[in-house]
Amino acid sequence: MKLLTVLNTVIASLALIVLSACGGTTPENADYIYDFHKQYSPTHQHPLVPDSAVLYVDYTKATEMRARIKFYWEVMRPTLADKMEKYYAIKGQEIKREAGDIPELLSAVKNYENPDLKGALDRIVNGNTEAVLITDGELADPVSPFMKDAFKTWLLKGHDIYILAEPYYENGKVSAKKLLFFFIFYDAKMDKNLFEYIKRVGRLSHYPKIHKMNLSITPSVKGTHGGHSDPNSYVQAMVTRKGDMELQEWSTGWNDKIEKFIIQGKEGGKKDQDNGAVLIDGLQLDKNSIAGIRINNVAMKVFNINGDYADYYDARKAEEEIEPTIDWSDVSNFMVLDQKSFDRNGFMKVYFDKKNYNDSCLDGAPFNYFKIAFFISELHENMERFRPMLEFDDRFKEGFKNVSVFESVKQTISDPEITDFMANNPFYSIYVKAQQK
Repeated sequence: MKLLTVLNTVIASLALIVLSACGGTTPENADYIYDFHKQYSPTHQHPLVPDSAVLYVDYTKATEMRARIKFYWEVMRPTLADKMEKYYAIKGQEIKREAGDIPELLSAVKNYENPDLKGALDRIVNGNTEAVLITDGELADPVSPFMKDAFKTWLLKGHDIYILAEPYYENGKVSAKKLLFFFIFYDAKMDKNLFEYIKRVGRLSHYPKIHKMNLSITPSVKGTHGGHSDPNSYVQAMVTRKGDMELQEWSTGWNDKIEKFIIQGKEGGKKDQDNGAVLIDGLQLDKNSIAGIRINNVAMKVFNINGDYADYYDARKAEEEIEPTIDWSDVSNFMVLDQKSFDRNGFMKVYFDKKNYNDSCLDGAPFNYFKIAFFISELHENMERFRPMLEFDDRFKEGFKNVSVFESVKQTISDPEITDFMANNPFYSIYVKAQQK
């Protein structure tokens, strides 16, 4: 009798251990989801040091012309002077850091021929800080896309470039029409990034005649519900957005609420005949937010991250080494994107796939974690509309244009490595923490 009691106790204990192990397969909280996102998203893997921006100045005749380039003297010069940590002078083939008061340094700029712009660009894109390059973009070869490699390197790190250009005439209106460029190397995902500062302090919206374009691999996504998406009220979601991702924490059950009222569509309001009630609404992509590109279509994938997030969470808690990569496990027939809604106005509206519904990804306990990711699946290059903004008169050949900046941008956005990157890496992600199924 005693032996039977002991055996029953052991069996009960083993059962408790097994149940505990099953119940503890996923973390209780989503505290590390944002860090998880940064760890495994290529666009986050080259972080920039905040508040350490550097200024590179091409010592060109343009910056001496106070009367002809008023935007530079009245707006950009004081705005940049307050934000730059380091100052580099490009004096011909010499690039040298100079100390002193930045407004005074800018006031003393003199013309040097044959600037090493490529060297300055290489320094910027291989560094880890935000930067601004001021230049007239002029080299002896007016068709060479000499900026392309630098642009490509910076974009593939997940960063952004904003280009401002102020038109001016070198020697009065009968002479060559030129441009003074401000290339702003920044990262739109950073809080209080350099471009946001320049846009706000410099009041760029007040200067419509200044040429402007955004060079990026990440389109703009706006959320109509407090900046983020608008989940169906039946999931009772708490939503937090950070840059190119958001976390939705659902507090409602699957059988009694989600399947009944959303998938089966047994609720009031607008429903889709094939897919029940809308699950996620309110996310709108600006199809023209990447200069030179028109986004014609997007794709959506869902990934089961129960195991991956649990491994990451446990490693962080134990202060152990983090796995450098993971194999994303995508889920078929779980959710669908409303194609008509996207075609009409760029809204990325999500439904459960009612017809083919497969919930095999809901294998976590006590919670389920999955990622909804949006990709660019079709784009069209439309750079010609930006040609007048980027090309300028060639001072070496009268009647000809210098197209080096234009070609640098055009060849960057059409480069296969850039387009492949955009197709294979999500531009926006929704992470969901849901109840156990």
